Amino acid sequence: MQFNGNEPIFLQIAAYYRRMIEISALKEGDMLPSVREVAVTNRVNPNTVQRAFSLLGEEGYISSLPKKGNFVSYKAEGKQRGELKKSLQSLLDSGYSKEDIRLALQELEEKR
Repeated sequence: MQFNGNEPIFLQIAAYYRRMIEISALKEGDMLPSVREVAVTNRVNPNTVQRAFSLLGEEGYISSLPKKGNFVSYKAEGKQRGELKKSLQSLLDSGYSKEDIRLALQELEEKR
């Protein structure tokens, strides 16, 4: 993990693990590294890591089992696909055409 000075470290840690879950590098049921392990590896305070993991728990990405650890609880593919469909349907219901959506996606891709 590489940290930048623009965003609090706990948010950067949360974003890293959120992304790993969303791309299925970590799958539902997988155990995350311990708070201590992440803290030592990244040279940060364990409280910072705990704050990141707490945020992921609030967002529904992970579940904490006392004396066991933190586990991925997010079904990335199903949940993401459902959210995408809901967003697209909302855009269509708002009057955007399929062509408008396609062009917007194309513009976003070009900016990457």
